[in-house]
Amino acid sequence: MDFPVIKHFGQDDGGGNVVPGTGYGSMETPDGLYVSNSTSFNIPSDLRIYEKHFNQRGDPLIPIREDGILGPVLQFVNTDLSTAEWVGSVLLLVPRYYPTPTVSFIDPLFVDQPLYGQPTEIGCYKESVFIRYDIRIPLHYDHEKTIIYCINSTQTKYNFNVPSQTTQWRWNFWSCNGWSLNVTDKAKSELGGNDVVWEDLLEKHKKVPFHVQIGGGDQLYCDLLWKDPIWDTFYSAKEKAAKKSFPFSDEMATFANEFFFVHYVVNFFYTSKFTEAVATIPVSLIIDDHDIFDGWGSYPDYLHNSNVFQCLKTVAFRYFLLFQMQTNHDLSRNHGYFGHEGYSWLKYFGPNISILGTDSRFERNLEYVISEKTYDEIFFRLSQLPASVKHLHVITGVPIIYPRLTVVENTLSLMSKYSVTKFSIFQKDGALATISNQFGEPELLDDLNDHWTADIHKKERANFVIRLQEVSRIQHIRVSFIAGDVHCAGAGRFATDVGKMLPENDYRFMPQIISSAVMNVPPPNAVIRMAHYSAKKYMLDSYTNEEMYTMFEKDVNGKSPPNNNKKLLGRRNFSSFVEDTVSGSILVHIHCQSDTNKGTVAYPLTIVPLNTQSNFI
Repeated sequence: MDFPVIKHFGQDDGGGNVVPGTGYGSMETPDGLYVSNSTSFNIPSDLRIYEKHFNQRGDPLIPIREDGILGPVLQFVNTDLSTAEWVGSVLLLVPRYYPTPTVSFIDPLFVDQPLYGQPTEIGCYKESVFIRYDIRIPLHYDHEKTIIYCINSTQTKYNFNVPSQTTQWRWNFWSCNGWSLNVTDKAKSELGGNDVVWEDLLEKHKKVPFHVQIGGGDQLYCDLLWKDPIWDTFYSAKEKAAKKSFPFSDEMATFANEFFFVHYVVNFFYTSKFTEAVATIPVSLIIDDHDIFDGWGSYPDYLHNSNVFQCLKTVAFRYFLLFQMQTNHDLSRNHGYFGHEGYSWLKYFGPNISILGTDSRFERNLEYVISEKTYDEIFFRLSQLPASVKHLHVITGVPIIYPRLTVVENTLSLMSKYSVTKFSIFQKDGALATISNQFGEPELLDDLNDHWTADIHKKERANFVIRLQEVSRIQHIRVSFIAGDVHCAGAGRFATDVGKMLPENDYRFMPQIISSAVMNVPPPNAVIRMAHYSAKKYMLDSYTNEEMYTMFEKDVNGKSPPNNNKKLLGRRNFSSFVEDTVSGSILVHIHCQSDTNKGTVAYPLTIVPLNTQSNFI
């Protein structure tokens, strides 16, 4: 999007909604709208096309600021245990002609000594500049602090909370912050729209502040990309070899860059409660398929390694890094991201808790989810965790523990016989419905291949878990998994199969929380029922079993859940985590949207630490 012409007006000359900060300082409705006291800009046609064809949310584009700056997005980078400092960053999107803004932070213990974020230009899109501001805040020994920050010393103030060196950490987890392509306006309305769960999360934050929010993937849905006719010639290529070698044209590149940029701007900076949340609760985010497009990494080779797919991956990751990780490829290793390829991270939530955010999309294909070289780097870093760490949470995007859909797999051949190519199990019906049907590929197969429990990934999954068991056994760390993706709530666990070992004495005991979706629709009850009855006890290896918990004895309305499905609950949700500094446990609640679309109902689970006195064999 380019904004080459600056016009001057003394007052609003059009009316409507203003979207500042994405070009020379604004995007507006077609007539050109008032931005500040003196400037307005013409809108190129691509934004109008975006609003007409691609904006699923339906919210008015309400500006947060009036100065042409977009943001802020507040990021939790890490805890520096050696200096007892909170390390974070702030992202702003600034018009090119602006002087570099200042971001100042007020520590309540040093109100006369503001701290200033250190700016780094990490990228640009035409006349819009991405600036990351790095900041370190000393942690008090035993008192939490509310930090106030502002941009250019304006009246608009933001705040966030940091823990102390010795008090508990509190964080939340959510995933799937958007709508699948097939979701109707009626279905959105019946669920209460975009913000029901976000409103509840923010209300809880006001009462007892969260220190971090973890986005478990699908922070936005980019499947809309495929709706444009620019891809028709790609679809129409008849042979697989022709599709694989189909050129990614300059026009495709221009469209893809414009789409991802504008899509992020609209979804991150003009979405009401989500926009408020990312300015006030520091984020730590991982990628999943919809941040690229639906099913990425689970397509057959001739599509996955085609010119078009690989070039789209490059564009998608560029904007994922800029908007979500506040970095770029060249700076990513300096900013704490790692992997042979890809962008995993390992962070300390204080001295007792470490969180591993895995990138399970950059390297993913039908052969593996994560490469061996990246696994080796992950486990080297885990081996260096300090002795103070008692909990390791592994964020995987797609659940590690999940029902085997054997009934579904057994029907695949029958469906193929009758040329059924569109049958979605977990709402994977965005790009998959478009692309798979275009090429005659069974969408169901891509759905199944996208799961850790798929046959093609089972060996890799087992090796991953067994290596984590060794981390637990040797370093006396409780390992847990947190995942989203599947649009329902649930929990499960790995455990030693022999005897009745208590969880606190079992290094193989690894619970998993499934929390999804914060916005998207739950799967149909028939799908939940199918998964529920497939949720049996399975063996990972000769020593370890796995099963889902019967966690939902009652639905949010106090009645039995539909079809008595007590292992998975089809309600929109997020989860919260609180460190119990006395027992060392992590207190978890999955907060599921009520059937009145007001507030949530909490389902508790406790993750106990590993007994360091146990003799493990």
